[in-house]
Amino acid sequence: MTCGTPFLGAKVVSVEEMMRIETLALQKGFSEEVFIAQAGQSVARVAKILIDQNALSKIIFLVVGKGNKGADAYAAGIVLAKEGFHVFAYSCFPPDLCSSSNQKFREKFLAQQGAALCEDKETIFRDKGLVIDGLLGTGLRGEVKEPIRSIIALMNQAKRPILAIDFPSGLDGSTGKMQGVCVKAFATVALGFVKRGLFLREGWDVAGHLWVEDFGLPQGLVEEAQGIGVVLDPLYLPWPSMRRSRHKYGSGYVVGFSGSKIFRGAPKLAGLAALRSGAGIVRIFQEEEIGEAPMELICQKGTLKDFQRESARAQALFIGPGLGKKIVIDWLKNVEIPVVLDADALHPDLVCPKHSILTPHRGEMLRLLDLKQLPQEEEFFALCQTFATNHRTVLVLKGAPTCIFSHETPPLFVPGGDPGMATAGAGDVLTGLLASLLAQGLGCYEAAALGVYLHALAGEIAAEEKGSFGLIASDLIAFLPLAFRRKLAKSFFVGFGDFSP
Repeated sequence: MTCGTPFLGAKVVSVEEMMRIETLALQKGFSEEVFIAQAGQSVARVAKILIDQNALSKIIFLVVGKGNKGADAYAAGIVLAKEGFHVFAYSCFPPDLCSSSNQKFREKFLAQQGAALCEDKETIFRDKGLVIDGLLGTGLRGEVKEPIRSIIALMNQAKRPILAIDFPSGLDGSTGKMQGVCVKAFATVALGFVKRGLFLREGWDVAGHLWVEDFGLPQGLVEEAQGIGVVLDPLYLPWPSMRRSRHKYGSGYVVGFSGSKIFRGAPKLAGLAALRSGAGIVRIFQEEEIGEAPMELICQKGTLKDFQRESARAQALFIGPGLGKKIVIDWLKNVEIPVVLDADALHPDLVCPKHSILTPHRGEMLRLLDLKQLPQEEEFFALCQTFATNHRTVLVLKGAPTCIFSHETPPLFVPGGDPGMATAGAGDVLTGLLASLLAQGLGCYEAAALGVYLHALAGEIAAEEKGSFGLIASDLIAFLPLAFRRKLAKSFFVGFGDFSP
């Protein structure tokens, strides 16, 4: 845990920092063999979950390089073979070219009933079983060379589900750059820490579903490790309370301000998302005609002064979706009500309210930073952190994955979501969801973490039902209640044990 906030999970570190911490552990007398055995247990556990969830066969293929990542793969194979799986390993190198740990675990693997070597790499991909990527780890330097290059190409062409250990082979674990060719994983199990390359450049495109597992590092060294951020642990996210005596005003009153008749859909998406996320009342002031709206939304033509007067009664505000123009709202800097700012409300002249969440995508963030072009990813994230610190605000940098910056905590990466969420209006849905959670009493940072997670989960559920192609923003709203229900059924209600709606 980090900074006393329980939903902050594993640290995100560079490959160099990972190697430094592992070296320190070995210098303190910890055993490399024990670490590899525990890593194998963790990889095997994730493999079994993936096999069960996706109804895969009980035949597993290990694709093994010459380093300790290959040893981790053999260790996982030993565990899986003991549990009744048929495990075959294809080694790209003869034993005498492999690390000592690799050789040791290879021998242990071959001694296990149900485990065998596979001499013909073509046979690896004839079965529909899981492939475990144990090829290239932290020792990768420069572009991937033969024979690994051809093996990776074959793995990708076969379209079998691949579980990568630590990060997909061929990816630079620090920079996220593909080194000529790279495994495209179905899932990645990060050991100990999450390597930052998974969140940079091409990393997120090839990582698949992310799992974080322990392999036995001592807690003192875990705390000592220097990271660029942390990964969200959704198990410990805060939830809004739900009382039996709840009424619409107690559920949270959200007021939004918009302006353009060209973008009339944006505030309605935000407003409806707020309602679907638990807000009791949502009122939208629109400077021009807003057109037809869902019956549950209160939409009225009104000025900024009308919005300002009504804001005094609200528990949360949102400004920006559908605004259609730059607007400077001086009085906001003194407002005590939590505010979500998006789209045209984001500009370099902005003075952040005391309790605020900003939700820019990368283009809008450039505008906030008054920059003309996007810097290198590492520099860009540092600038975002500096902005959040200087303005004492919570900054949700939308993207894949989304990252949350705050003046009080390290950057928080929220892995999840679906590519189909790259659609107009998805950000407006997030704005309304965040405003609703603020209105229900969550703090800005907690609302941002929970809101981004639920938004991503709704997108995943929508894609399961409808597919990624053709997903639209209103689909996210439709699946928000199921996202809440899927994660909160037993913890959402206060004082009723296991009661769920």
